[in-house]
Amino acid sequence: MRLRILATGLSGGIGQAFAARAISHSDWQVTRLLRQPSQPADVCFDVTWSEERMRGALGPVGTVDVLLALAGADILSAPLRRKPYADRLEALYQVDIHGTVKTVRAALPHLADDGIIILMGWDQAGLGKSGESGELYALAKGALTAYAKSLALTLLGRATVYTVAPGWVDTRWGETLEAPQKQRIAAQTRAGRWQTPDDVAQVLEALITFPRQLATGQVIYVNRGDVLPS
Repeated sequence: MRLRILATGLSGGIGQAFAARAISHSDWQVTRLLRQPSQPADVCFDVTWSEERMRGALGPVGTVDVLLALAGADILSAPLRRKPYADRLEALYQVDIHGTVKTVRAALPHLADDGIIILMGWDQAGLGKSGESGELYALAKGALTAYAKSLALTLLGRATVYTVAPGWVDTRWGETLEAPQKQRIAAQTRAGRWQTPDDVAQVLEALITFPRQLATGQVIYVNRGDVLPS
């Protein structure tokens, strides 16, 4: 029996790493929700659409076992990096918060009983991080984490909900940094190195295969021993 996965954010670094891992599972069927579909199995979808429009786009998808909501605004890279504070906050709201919530609500009618929903958080959201980017990401990912915990209670007995909260992941922004800056950031972690997108993808893969209903509502930190919220 095939495991049917519906996913946003597979064009990003973590999403691409997950897609590469999914290929090794012959019984997994991944439907990518993309603004610009490139394969017949893809679905044209944008997290900034209205919930009604999203529901229309998902109409042909049928039943799915897993909803993987990885879409997130990149406020550290151009062009958003140079935008005013309020503009970056709006981008995070439209994509990470409102976009994720709308995606979940639009996809719920398609989710099979005992399905899985995985959202993306941030390991510093509960601790705080200095600087404008830290403030903005903590606000957005903190809100999303709280939403996921309440969603888990709403769907108790019907679906398992996780929040995966990575630390420093070497994605597009990390690749733009000079070596000394990357080394300074790595020194802030207990492991002394950045995580790779595949590190996070391995956790996503494991959660999909983990027994259902045993740990719903949990935040899964992926940061190789960095300090966690108490």
